[in-house]
Amino acid sequence: MATKKSKKNIYFFILLTVLGCVLACSSIVTNEYLKLVVVMASLCIGLFGFMKSLSNPESKEK
Repeated sequence: MATKKSKKNIYFFILLTVLGCVLACSSIVTNEYLKLVVVMASLCIGLFGFMKSLSNPESKEK
């Protein structure tokens, strides 16, 4: 079972990844190059953090 902190981290990084996808499809950011940088940064950070959170050992049995 995952700890509360790791679950919060996983949810945060999933939210960040979804936010990056929403920014890619919306017209909030008008400059195409700035949109590309913002979207790629949020997707990279989100996916990296999500994979890192899942790869950590979740619980130690005694």
